[in-house]
Amino acid sequence: MAQVQWSDALSVGNKVIDDQHKALIERLNAVSAALESHRGEVEIMKTLGFLADYTTYHFTAEERYMEASKYPGLEAQKARHEDFITTLNDLERDFREEGSTRVLADALNAFLVHWLTDHIRGMDRAFADYLTEQGIALES
Repeated sequence: MAQVQWSDALSVGNKVIDDQHKALIERLNAVSAALESHRGEVEIMKTLGFLADYTTYHFTAEERYMEASKYPGLEAQKARHEDFITTLNDLERDFREEGSTRVLADALNAFLVHWLTDHIRGMDRAFADYLTEQGIALES
């Protein structure tokens, strides 16, 4: 399975957001590795739960920053975040029902890798550009 490697291409140029994205990528890679090695349902569920919790933390923080900075793209970001959480919850449910299947592992990996990298390079970079244009610095 593909692992996401942090690179400058994923940087949005904002240390607070970049650090959270790095942590999110670490958790994504942990889920991928657990699924790939069939580590056992308990460990995989724990890792998926941890990814879901961190994702919620990150999205909440990001939306708070957007609200505080009066970012005009906030509602679109919220909708994308909700879509991600819904899909992640669906994949978690599928795992609980079906176990660690190759199809599920591939679907989870493809969804997470593509969604996260596309989202960072698109919507999150636009937010970071907005912060820079407005001269707003985020507190960690």
